[in-house]
Amino acid sequence: MSASLFTVPDVETDRLLKLIASYSGVKISTKVQDTTDTTFKGSDGKPVTGTHTAARHIASLSSKAAQLLGQSPEQQAKISEWLSFKHTSLTPVMDDKLAQLNNALQASNCLGSSSMITLADLVVYATVSSAVLGFPVAQHAHFCNLIRWYDYVNHVADADNVYPVIVVAKPRFAPPPPQQLAAKEKAAAAAANGGEGKQANAKPADAATATASKDSKKTKGREQPATPAPSIEEGAAAGSGGNKKKEKKQKDGTTTKKTDASASSAPAPAVDGSLPVDILDMRVGKIVKVGPHPNADSLYLEEIDLGEPEGPRQVISGLVKFVPIEKMQNRMVVVVCNLKPAKMRDVMSYGMVMCASNDAHDQVDPVNPPEGAVVGEKISFEGYTNAPEAQLNPKKKQLEKVLPFLVTDKGKYHHHPNHDHRLICTYACVCVRERERERERGSMKIAIFHANTEFYYV
Repeated sequence: MSASLFTVPDVETDRLLKLIASYSGVKISTKVQDTTDTTFKGSDGKPVTGTHTAARHIASLSSKAAQLLGQSPEQQAKISEWLSFKHTSLTPVMDDKLAQLNNALQASNCLGSSSMITLADLVVYATVSSAVLGFPVAQHAHFCNLIRWYDYVNHVADADNVYPVIVVAKPRFAPPPPQQLAAKEKAAAAAANGGEGKQANAKPADAATATASKDSKKTKGREQPATPAPSIEEGAAAGSGGNKKKEKKQKDGTTTKKTDASASSAPAPAVDGSLPVDILDMRVGKIVKVGPHPNADSLYLEEIDLGEPEGPRQVISGLVKFVPIEKMQNRMVVVVCNLKPAKMRDVMSYGMVMCASNDAHDQVDPVNPPEGAVVGEKISFEGYTNAPEAQLNPKKKQLEKVLPFLVTDKGKYHHHPNHDHRLICTYACVCVRERERERERGSMKIAIFHANTEFYYV
């Protein structure tokens, strides 16, 4: 049987039809030509037009036709629904539609069928390939179902690698410790013994109960030794996960305390509930693309280059009312990179542009890194050497506990009576104000707005 010839309008359509033919086991030949749509000759020899029709025609010639096109009216309807979704919702491919696809794949291995690859899988796989491959690592957990499905279709249906393989860090199986395995084996053996095992186990328990009863009678009427109440230090140690402190009496009568080696060396949180500034992963970035949010007039949709190998991050900022779009394009900014990805009006955001504002919040402007700052360089703070959190927990309000202590100033130290300043960042423009515990909270709320801003950690 000679291969059918398909004339296609572009390279993407050519790749799609080759993918379907490869998985279907059907021989075709294609020709990219300057046409408006795909054309081919049908079974009756008459010319037929349409990429969608061509895909169904190739699938119908396959020995897997029933699997690809649906084995029941319900499956056929579902496949048609996903093919329509491709044309109506994935042109262009947007994050909110990818999220919808990700949610649909949460309880299913494939589209149109619970476990078998269908024509809908092949068509949608080809459509979202570029978007999925472009996900930064920070998005992998958010789109885990979509990535798992893409990887599955790639390995099962795309043997010729018409579309690239996605590289993801897959979790490895960690077997339980031997003690747990032994306990499970004993439990299984006890269950297998049935009632005999239960009766045998009951006798020692009765004996133990009788012994305990006799002991209680002997001690009845006697004054029991008082159990010493735990000290504040011991109670704190127990509440923090069992880091016990032991006291050792010296010859001179003084007491010293020993802490277990397992005790954490991390600094305790501040008494006032604030957190150290080094929990933030702040980096210098450049806005390489900016435009209006598709669903909100007050938001910008930005792509920010942070020097990551996965490419620019998608970030949403509410700056339309404060900064003209022409001043956002190609602007150097400071971005908090370890926030939990959040959906803002149906579009995902993977970071936050640091801005400064006045008290009335009617003047807002992004913080300017110093001239010569390198894209991707991390903001580091002198005296704060811990690695930032991998991802901040929004339930713990970590960001909200740090932001009140970040203030800005213009081109010089902002002096405050009785308080010194010292450099905290790799850049000369970023400074820190030493905080004294005894001063009142109100005196720390100093925020000075200027477009050419500097960070202070109060």
